[in-house]
Amino acid sequence: MANTRTRPAKPKLAVDDDLAVRIFETMVLMRAVEDRMVAMYKGGDLLGSLYTGHWHEAIAVGTASALRPDDYLAPLHRDLGAHLWRGMEPWQVMASFMGKATSPTGGRDGTLHYGRLDLGIYNPPSHIPANFPVATGMAFAAKYRGEDRVALAYCGDGSTSRADFHESLTIASVQKLPCIFVIENNQFAYSTPLSLTSASVDFATKAVAYGIPGVRVDGTDPLAVHTATATAVARARAGEGPSIVEAVTMRMHGHAEHDPADYVPREMLADWSERDPVALYEKTLISAGVLDADAAEGIRQAARLQAIEARKKALADPMPDPAGIEDGVYAD
Repeated sequence: MANTRTRPAKPKLAVDDDLAVRIFETMVLMRAVEDRMVAMYKGGDLLGSLYTGHWHEAIAVGTASALRPDDYLAPLHRDLGAHLWRGMEPWQVMASFMGKATSPTGGRDGTLHYGRLDLGIYNPPSHIPANFPVATGMAFAAKYRGEDRVALAYCGDGSTSRADFHESLTIASVQKLPCIFVIENNQFAYSTPLSLTSASVDFATKAVAYGIPGVRVDGTDPLAVHTATATAVARARAGEGPSIVEAVTMRMHGHAEHDPADYVPREMLADWSERDPVALYEKTLISAGVLDADAAEGIRQAARLQAIEARKKALADPMPDPAGIEDGVYAD
């Protein structure tokens, strides 16, 4: 008798296969570059502090992949994947932390304040969410000029308590600006747990106070993040105003590499360690038949080699010439 049992259907992804693989490649590259930079920090290659985005890969890449290349990005210090998606080279990021002349700031900053105006990426400020008013201004400019562009800005859970968060949301909602506000809920504002910064159950529900939509998604799932962001982007392009996207994840390192994060409960870190967004997404792609184990390993190896070569180039690049200290300070 013939076997009539059928194999279970492979899960269908929310995006096409090429985009799904590119998202994975960029997440893997983000992890490889940051792992290499942690080793560089410990080895004394970097000049100042180092801020990483481990377990934020799905958020950074999932959001950036929902934008067009001419849209605006106003990232924070855990969004390396958004920079890489837009085309920033890993060696440029390393050169920024070394204060090298070849960095996007020309060596005028030795940490995370790097951007690429030609890629639509604006330099992150130190005091998040000071990038929210910038994104609101960019969205206002796009609307005023009649341009079909949106602006996307990121902040953490702790910075939602600052005035510039509320001021930006108020102006953007009243003016129906094409802006998407992404809240990376990673459980801790530096050393302050979420329970001491907000009495709300979540941040997405705060959107109702501004009369705009808010959605909460799994920040370890890049396709969930991408889908939610794409919906918000479509709404913004249609002239319907801003949205809040809250992506829930965990900050697996300290606020910066000099911070041991001994205020974080060990059991909390242990629980979240089982929810690595890169590893989980790899399993999703293999289950869907988009990748196999060999192809995934090839992507990881390529990313590691790219990070190694980036370090070599950044180390060999020159420091700024002191004679140019006033360049870019005064207008011609």
